[in-house]
Amino acid sequence: MSVVGPAVPRRPPTSVLAGIRLQAEPDSASVAGFDYEISSHAAITGAVVHEPGAALVSGRLLTDIAKALPAQPVELSDNGNCLEIVCGLTRFTLPLMTVEDYPALPPLPAKVGTVDHSDLCDAVAQVVVAAGRDDTLPMLTGINIEFHPSFLRLVSTDRFRIAVRELDWEPMPLTDDSESASMLVPARALAETSKVLTGPRIEIASGPGQTILGLMTVDQHHTMRTLDMPYAPYQRYLEAAHTASARIRSASLIDAIKRVSLLSPRGTRVELTFAATTVRLSAGGDNEGSAEENIDCEFDGDPLTIAFSPRYLLDGLTVSHSETIEITLNGPTKAAVLRAADREPDGERREGLIYVLMPVRLPG
Repeated sequence: MSVVGPAVPRRPPTSVLAGIRLQAEPDSASVAGFDYEISSHAAITGAVVHEPGAALVSGRLLTDIAKALPAQPVELSDNGNCLEIVCGLTRFTLPLMTVEDYPALPPLPAKVGTVDHSDLCDAVAQVVVAAGRDDTLPMLTGINIEFHPSFLRLVSTDRFRIAVRELDWEPMPLTDDSESASMLVPARALAETSKVLTGPRIEIASGPGQTILGLMTVDQHHTMRTLDMPYAPYQRYLEAAHTASARIRSASLIDAIKRVSLLSPRGTRVELTFAATTVRLSAGGDNEGSAEENIDCEFDGDPLTIAFSPRYLLDGLTVSHSETIEITLNGPTKAAVLRAADREPDGERREGLIYVLMPVRLPG
């Protein structure tokens, strides 16, 4: 039930969408959830069907019950008025909703390629931190997925930071010479769906002009309606030249930010002053108290001081999953770029998250 739970709306526009549909075929059984924006369908592995049929019950209650049941076989039966759930010595009954009123799930688009399950889930978890949460700016609440011939690129931004992650995939052979396409997918829907996907490979279904993105495994298929709007231009921030760079151990920087930001007024600003071999973190002032800490770094460039939101800076560092982080800078008022500085065994830079962060204006 946890697979289809995210597709059950918290505030359904109609009562029927608050349900989860259970379907029993002669040789299979499945559950489904749908809210007109997201759909989820999952096969129930190992199910033994005695009588085909369908039932619709409260998705919230069914999900809660499934989490609480003991690790024993579960029997489901429809007595005409209620769905009866028996597991060992535990028995529940749920009132039935009108299954005939439940809308049909949207058809899946054509398959366009496959991607490694863990790569996709890691990439979504990394970029979702920078997605906007202001529904009045829907363009910024999505994750833009770009389909390139040799890689996928996931991008999110809330205007204050940009998260970019590229990952390998295996596209289907193209039937024409169409250019790389992109889709803007609601970030929350993609993040929640990625958490319940199982299996080593994920099939991606989409296509030019499609308004639906599909994600499929052997036992599941999910769809989500895309946001029909152009995405914010971001490429110039990735291509900008830099005048300074620093390499710092991520764990040391994360711990220092957490300590120093305790004295940051309302968590608004932590200042970083870079020198040849150290970076000094500072926050606060004479009236509210202050904090300061020095940590080792390798810095190339003229000394400078730049300030960031500690929360936004920690978001990028935490999801980078890198032992060493490289920060490239172009003065105290221009965006900084954070990248993993770890190396592969062959010496090549390990590909990972690119996190662009706008600084906070320094006082004075």
